[in-house]
Amino acid sequence: MIKIKTFLNKEEMFDFNITNNIICIGFFEGIHKMHKKIILETKNISKLEKSTSSIITFSEKISDFLNKKSNNFQSKEHKYNLIEKKYNPDFLFEIQVNNEIIKKSPEEFCDFLKTKLSVKKIVVGSDFRFGFKNEGDINFLQNYFGKSNIIVFERVVGISSTLIRENISLGNIDKVKQILGENLTVSLKKVGKNKYLIQDFNITLAKGVYLIKIQKELRKVKIIENIVHFNYLNEFLEIEILEKL
Repeated sequence: MIKIKTFLNKEEMFDFNITNNIICIGFFEGIHKMHKKIILETKNISKLEKSTSSIITFSEKISDFLNKKSNNFQSKEHKYNLIEKKYNPDFLFEIQVNNEIIKKSPEEFCDFLKTKLSVKKIVVGSDFRFGFKNEGDINFLQNYFGKSNIIVFERVVGISSTLIRENISLGNIDKVKQILGENLTVSLKKVGKNKYLIQDFNITLAKGVYLIKIQKELRKVKIIENIVHFNYLNEFLEIEILEKL
């Protein structure tokens, strides 16, 4: 997976040769079940059509940029590592959100996708909005690229990044697993003697005792303020959080 930053500037030059690019667009925070379907459909179409597969995402949410406050619960680095490890698209384009980007019209956005990124088909959620003041929507994409070239996944009630965030903070691990479609996996960084910090979250996991899996071993651990204690030498660890006891 090649990561490329873009400012949606028509003067930008990219050092790649793409003729037919199958893309999906989104922030993909938490990578829940609907995100997975969208990404996998992008990969499947690109494979069938022997085309390039790409993910287009954003350096930050537009709402966070406007409010000057980050509301993410997952680090960008962890998200990109997961995408590369599980799906490995050919490219990941990260749109750099700034005052110029948020003023781009829907037509300018689509022009860039078509002329600079050679986009042929787009896989996207039904609630996707884009362009200045969110004036662009699914209908705009269909009119621009052709209805058959826009593959739409309807939003499912009960599956969202917001719900993941809320349930992590409440310690509702079963609900988080339900939304993700798999166990909640987090990375830990050693911050002191036998002391590790959950580094994926910008929110605090509800304090309590959790059943986890670490290095194929089941253990019960106490987590307080995203801190967990282990007698390991590793600087970094990865654990699966199975349930709150």
